[in-house]
Amino acid sequence: MKEPIGHISATRPRGSALILTVVLTSLLALVGVLFVMASRIDKMATTAAAQSRELTCAADTVLTEINRALVQDVPLFSTGQEYYDYPDDLNPWLADLEPYEVYSESEKKMRYYWRQISNLGGTLTSGTRDVLIDRVVGEREAFENPDDEADPNVLADADGDGVPDAKWFQIPGIMTSKGRPLYAAVRIIDNGAMLNVNTGFTLDPNDANEAGVNGARQLHVNVLALAAAPGEEPQMQDARTLLEARANNGADYAAMVDLDAYERRVIWQYLDVKNPSLTQPSPYTPFDVSDEMELRYRFLINHQDMDTRVEDCGRFRDDTLSTPLEYGGDDLGAWYRRAAGGGADSTYAYRHVATTYNIDRIITPKALEVPGGTWPRKRVNVNTANSTMLRAAISAALNERDPGADPNHIAQQAAQITANLWDYMDGNDEVTVISSGLSSNCYGFERPCIYISELAYRRVRDAATGVVHSSYAVELYKPYFEDRDPNSDQWRLVIKNPSKPQIPLSLTWTGSRRFHVILAEDSGALLSDQYLMFADANEPTDTMTLYDYDRDAYPGTPQEADPATFSFEAGASIWLERVLPGGDDTIRMDLTKVPDGWIQTDGFARSLQRDISPHKCVRRLWAPGTEPSVPALGNAGSNYVDINEPELIQAHPKNGPLTNIGELGMIFRENVYGLPAGSHPADVLVDLCDPNTASLFNYLTVIDPVRYRMLGPNEVDAETRVAGRININTAPALVLAQLPWLRYGESDAFARAQGIVDYRVRNAEGNPYRSVGDLMQVESMRSLMFDGLDNRHKDTPGGPDLTPDDARDDFEERDLIFTRASDLVTVRSDVFTAYILVRIGENGSQRRLVATFDRSQVESLGDKARLRALHLVPDPR
Repeated sequence: MKEPIGHISATRPRGSALILTVVLTSLLALVGVLFVMASRIDKMATTAAAQSRELTCAADTVLTEINRALVQDVPLFSTGQEYYDYPDDLNPWLADLEPYEVYSESEKKMRYYWRQISNLGGTLTSGTRDVLIDRVVGEREAFENPDDEADPNVLADADGDGVPDAKWFQIPGIMTSKGRPLYAAVRIIDNGAMLNVNTGFTLDPNDANEAGVNGARQLHVNVLALAAAPGEEPQMQDARTLLEARANNGADYAAMVDLDAYERRVIWQYLDVKNPSLTQPSPYTPFDVSDEMELRYRFLINHQDMDTRVEDCGRFRDDTLSTPLEYGGDDLGAWYRRAAGGGADSTYAYRHVATTYNIDRIITPKALEVPGGTWPRKRVNVNTANSTMLRAAISAALNERDPGADPNHIAQQAAQITANLWDYMDGNDEVTVISSGLSSNCYGFERPCIYISELAYRRVRDAATGVVHSSYAVELYKPYFEDRDPNSDQWRLVIKNPSKPQIPLSLTWTGSRRFHVILAEDSGALLSDQYLMFADANEPTDTMTLYDYDRDAYPGTPQEADPATFSFEAGASIWLERVLPGGDDTIRMDLTKVPDGWIQTDGFARSLQRDISPHKCVRRLWAPGTEPSVPALGNAGSNYVDINEPELIQAHPKNGPLTNIGELGMIFRENVYGLPAGSHPADVLVDLCDPNTASLFNYLTVIDPVRYRMLGPNEVDAETRVAGRININTAPALVLAQLPWLRYGESDAFARAQGIVDYRVRNAEGNPYRSVGDLMQVESMRSLMFDGLDNRHKDTPGGPDLTPDDARDDFEERDLIFTRASDLVTVRSDVFTAYILVRIGENGSQRRLVATFDRSQVESLGDKARLRALHLVPDPR
């Protein structure tokens, strides 16, 4: 039977019900999928959070290890700790700032290397020296065989510019929650190798103000070079831009141009040094951590998404990379020229050689032994210390380079240098006496400087009576007009003849400002007011020459003496002595002897003369008794000159503080009053070329934070931090070339700076500077002694010699370049940048950081270096 049309069977599902079933089933499936997805997302979030915590733990562990390495490296806690910071076996944690290149003959191309990469905690056992750069490392490139250090695949890019500069190592002691190892790659570089844009400025060699060219201020480091392309000079607008940026963007013009105030209120205070004026509003705004992090970002890469103030003051946007290197080959060569081209390549990038923050400390390698107390581990300021402190510091320095030396010899020499240094600087004319604790006292070299310069005589036998008439004269020479005349109660001339008692004669200076003549004249053998004949005794009488000694040419009045008592004979000793205050001590200021065979009774006037050419007096260069001379008493008209002894010694106390610590080369290390005749400068001065004297610069200083600090009457200033100095062990040539006067006299502006770099890397193991005094071992640092010029500041172009002397090519000129730079260089640092890359496993999640560590306030092993900045480095865009 057929069903009626339109009737729906109760036993069949309807179409809507079927659809509903399908929909419900789909929804249940979606709910299930969503539940699974939610579970997975929750799991992923949990995993990400766990990985983040694990990476944080890894980073914290690495930061702690860096802190430990920096603290243990401070030379305060162990006598065996090296004093310097230089990438070598004793500083394995420190990496070179720049790579080097070597031409490969076999491959006919340049090969690039890191001389040393960081080895944190000794984790790496090999492969950290002369590391080849031959490929590019991807941002998240996996690595294999992390335990095989010879495998180049373990190389890492710690700083993030795409070039390998570190090695992966497993972080000891920690694992992930799933038992996976955590790895790290670290690169630590020295901020002391960079130019500090907060402390430097420039040096104009033609500045008429000596304080502007003497190298005594951090402002004399030429950071303006960062505003000009290599090989070019900065412009006046570059200077204005820098000054405006540091003086609240030019809001205060007076502050902008007042460099003295900037030095006082910023350079010596922005390290939070204790000073009441810090509480006062400042018209200055130093570049800060944001500028520092931008300069440090991924080494050479310009972070274009962020600009800072400092980038307006230099070529920090030019010739940089915008993203990490992605290819090798020629790109590596282009990278190398940016990273190490120096002044020779126009594409050299300045970002990595500029900083807003670097510090070193004027601490000593070891504690000083001071009678009656202790002294903080701080160098002794020669301009403010007492003689006891100076002597302790000098003794420690001399013993440091030669610990096996005779302690009595060290004590004697330290006392003698101290006495000479003290009298060189003090403002009076009193001779300093220091007891060495041995057999004799040490006497300082003090003004007035007076020398015996001529002996003259005439002996005439009366033909009728046979009586011998004799006249004698002694000339004294005072080469420096500014020296006062000697006091009659303190100075006397003494003659000791072999056959007679000694003859003392108190001086009454009636001569000129430079000469004084003591004349004992017999009318029967006049030495003055007439023609005097002189001839070689071996010549016949008819060859005698007539000489005219013109007494009127002598502007002074001779001091008269009795020829019956004031006389000398062959073998006589004649000395000039000075009675020290109190009258209990007398020193011989100068001494000469009458040669055998010189005294004759033939009626002729004879003269024995000393070479009084400028700056040769102290060498005691006398004419031989056989050389014919006529008297030149009081006018030096025909004085003897020893052409065989051209070396000069500037022997005149400054009577003022040292301008640069390099002026130690002007100080005698010997007793000046007992120098052997013909003494050479290297034998009697503190010879800066002698490696044994270099350690003086680790114990003595003139650059001292105390100069701008206000202290209570009983407060001892132990502050040692100095900002802006350059570490000669780590700085590249372009940075070193910005030191005061380092480019003077060089056709190649970077030749002398490159010589400093070459000296420290002249062998495979390296050759660190252990003291800034070791710079004098670099040949080009000594070149002014042989240039035949005066090197005066007031020349055109100006030179580094600021003293008004006419000594050419002497030791002062030899030392000039070092002297002017000596206060602005260091061999150790206290601020470092660490590039840190941590990763889970060989190919897992990773994190990149950059950190700035400051250990300048670490004074015990329990102290920690300050983490001045710690920033995550984002992936490049």
